[in-house]
Amino acid sequence: MRRTGKKFISPIEPLALKWLSLIEFSDEESNRTKLRAQAIRLSNSGYSISQISQICLTTQETVSKWIDGWEKYQFDSLIDKPRSGRTPLIHSERHDEVIDIVKKNPRQLKSAITEIQEKFGKKVSVKTLKRIIKKNCVGVEDGNLSKANAMRTSSGKRKRKLKS
Repeated sequence: MRRTGKKFISPIEPLALKWLSLIEFSDEESNRTKLRAQAIRLSNSGYSISQISQICLTTQETVSKWIDGWEKYQFDSLIDKPRSGRTPLIHSERHDEVIDIVKKNPRQLKSAITEIQEKFGKKVSVKTLKRIIKKNCVGVEDGNLSKANAMRTSSGKRKRKLKS
């Protein structure tokens, strides 16, 4: 028996195809989920794994896994599995409270850190605090950070003013 080297999914019913195309062009889904939906639709249309891998800019092994996942789990296979990662020290629901603490005295972040530690029982660094402030779009225009902090670049050096 000769192998053709081609792998296709079982024929998909029209309603499922419509859902796949909705997922593929959705603004709410992740790019990986959209890509998987596209690959499944292409496989249903008769494209080979090598063609799909070229279209999706991925490996043939990955496309093969997507097809196997579809055969086994259908739409559940399109969604990303939870990934490991560090849990945040201060969850985003409590960022407003942190911002309020910083607003009391925006030029003394170390005193804000002490107050945060007392209130939440978590010790955060100045970098973490600045990250929370930046993530919540609080800056010089709101009067919450010193001008020196606003002039710093991501490398920690001050920007030079151009002479005019």
